[in-house]
Order: sequence, then structure tokens, then C-alpha cells
Amino acid sequence: MASRIYFIGTGPSTRVEWLTKEAWDILERVQHALIVENAWPPYLLWPWAVEKEYVAASDVLARMKFWAAQEDQIAVLVAQSPAHHVQMATWVQWAQEQRVMGTIVPGLWNMTVMLDMNGFCVASPFEAEYQDAVRLRLRGGEHPFVPRETWTFGPRGHWTHGGDMMEESSPVLKISTDLPQPHLWLSNQPLYGRTFLLLHGGATARKASSRLQELGANVYVAPVSQIVDPPSWTIVDQTLSHIERYDWVIFTSQEAVTRFFQSLKRLNMDIRRLRAHIAVVGPQTEALVKDYGLYPVLMPENEYSQEGLARAFSPYSLLGANILLPQGNLNRTYLQDYLAQQGALVSPLQCYQNVAVPLSPSVVELLERHKIDAIFYTASSSVDHLVNQHPHLQDILRKIPAISIGRLTSRTLTHYGIPVTREPIRSSLDAMIDEVIDYFMKE
Repeated sequence: MASRIYFIGTGPSTRVEWLTKEAWDILERVQHALIVENAWPPYLLWPWAVEKEYVAASDVLARMKFWAAQEDQIAVLVAQSPAHHVQMATWVQWAQEQRVMGTIVPGLWNMTVMLDMNGFCVASPFEAEYQDAVRLRLRGGEHPFVPRETWTFGPRGHWTHGGDMMEESSPVLKISTDLPQPHLWLSNQPLYGRTFLLLHGGATARKASSRLQELGANVYVAPVSQIVDPPSWTIVDQTLSHIERYDWVIFTSQEAVTRFFQSLKRLNMDIRRLRAHIAVVGPQTEALVKDYGLYPVLMPENEYSQEGLARAFSPYSLLGANILLPQGNLNRTYLQDYLAQQGALVSPLQCYQNVAVPLSPSVVELLERHKIDAIFYTASSSVDHLVNQHPHLQDILRKIPAISIGRLTSRTLTHYGIPVTREPIRSSLDAMIDEVIDYFMKE
């Protein structure tokens, strides 16, 4: 397949929903994405499978030549729109000469996005200006600029309709055409203008981030840990080769489910050899097991934790039962100890490791400047990782509303002196978001 090179503008903001559909579709199918300088900061959500490579503008041509020689599909991302980059003409000329030119995808214009996201309708053609802390002016068509309506953008991100009385620091929109009243659909959302930090990654975090953005919030997805392979697969392989000996397999995390079944597939094992009953810690873990065609027989009724799962086992006779417990390196031993006390033969199986990852300097700066309205803590280990990696932030973290996923995470937050602002009854990100909505609506 011949190489193709696509030049994509990331628009006025690095929020994935502001990319055009064409840009999204290209990033779904290319093999390499070259991120030119600050076109997409490394701490922000990257939902595509393609690996990204950060390059200086001076190195873009060399990297294009390298990947084009491999006959790969390449996306080159630049800030705002391609037309704004001084070296774009050189890159395009080379791609055309080499017959590898794909297409140019403009980024959305800052002013247009701001109007779209806030529900304004503007007659075309028009001219506009906008900068932070200055007036935003709009001129419609060929007619002289005679303002008929004035909208002021308030400090918490809400538009108000009125005369010319406003603070100089408030951006103002003046419309000179007879248009319908704006819907202000985003400005009226309960979390509009709020900024959240989500210490979690993966598909669950992407889903939560999308929901928060639909509610008007800005979201920084910054997991403080990453999942890596266990130190050795030998013990995992040896254990799974005798999978038929176990009476129970207990999953206390979604990662354990994924790693367990991926290992069975890697070993080309027939899943019918798994004769054990399956127990899970909560609904999300249960759903993932069902995706593999199996149905758990045991799950806590309400408290989705090791303690809740231990109580769910209380009616069962476990004397002499062989129990397999796939887990990570940081799992608590409460459930394992309980099962052993009931006479079970428990085999903990480390099939992944959870290792700490420091926050990016940009996110640290946001915290230091008090630009984060709330933090989502989704695991006790996330609290440990965050505080241990950035001890100088501990006083700052105590002042930021803390949304805890459950009792154990709340206990860890309290241990570090971080007050728990909200804790949902059910341990899930959706429930945490519901708590955030309620908290800021009452603020």
C-alpha cells in the first residue's frame, strides 16, 4: 500500500470532540501520528489506537521521509489549522513531489467554536475578533457594524443578555444581525466552566470524560499509575495449565479479568477446561466476564469491595475448596485471609503490576495555580501514587474537593489529611459524576 500523508489542524482546543469527523476518521486508520510541538499535549486524552510521536517542526520533514519510505499512512498534527504553520508549505510541496500527498484537514476557528458551543447562530459571511479579557466583536455580512444585542460572558462561564454595562475583563459578544435568541445549551449545563482532574485511564475514563464534557466541563485525564506485565509469565502459565483443578476463580478488578482470559488465549487453552464457579467484586467486573461468554454466580449485593465479597461468601462451605485469585501486585489481602480462615486453599496469581507514573508538568502547574475544581480519586493506590510522587502538592490537594469512589479510597484520603467531599453509594465513575453534579448545583 502506497504511503499517504495527511495534515490535520487540532483546532482551538485539544478536546477530541472539537476535531472534525474527517480528522477523526484519518486518525482511526493511519499507522503513525506526528505531533508537531504543542499540537496535542501529552497529558490529554488520546483515544486512537495509533501511536503518537512528538517532533519539533525542524524534524517533521525527516520523519515524513522515514515513514513514507516504509509505505505507511501518516498523520501530521499541527496546532490550530495547517495554514497557520510557517513550514506547512514546505511539507506539502515535498509530499506532492513524492506523490504521497493525502489531504489537508483545517482546524476549527477559535471564534466559530466558541459561538457553536454556546448556542449562537451567526449569519455568514462575517468577521470576528476574540482574545481573552477583551471584547469579542462580530460583524455580519456587508452591513456596517451596528450592535443590536449585547451578551456578556461572566466569570463562571455564563452568558447574560443586557446593555453595555460590564467589567472590562468580561468578553462581550455584540450581534449586528436579526437572529433568533441563542439556545446557550452548553452554558446552561450544570458543570459548565468547571475543570476536573481524573486520576484514571482506559476506556472507562474516556467514557466518563465524554460525559463530563457533555455536561460542560473541561477534563484532564491523568492516570497516576500504569498497568504492566508481571515480572514473569512462567508462574501464570504453569497455574493456568492446571485450571481444571480450581473450584472458584475470583476477580476483584477488571484488569484481572482481561489479563486472565488473554492468558488463556495466549496458551491456546480451551475455555471449557474452566469448570470453576466465578465470583466478581462488582457490576463492571461482572459485565466484562460476561463478554467472554461466562456468567458469575456470586457478587456482593451493594458494597463492591473485598469486604463485601467476603460477606457474600459467608453462606458457602469453603473447607478444602481450591480458589484461584488473579490479581495485581498491590492487591489487599483481606479477602485472601478471610478465605483461608474458612479452610479454603487460596492461590493468589499475580498477572499484572500497577506501577506509579508522575503527573505531567502541565497538570502539576494547573494544581499549583488552583485551576482544578475537583479531583476524581478512583482507587486507594491512586491516592498513594499521587501523594508519594508529588509530596509538595499535599497541602494543595487538601483544598481541592475530593470525589472518592468508595470507602477504602476515602480511608486513604483521610490518612493523608485530604477531606472527602463526596463518596457515592455505588462505586462507579457514573455515580461519582452524579455526586459532582449535586455538589456544584448546591454550591
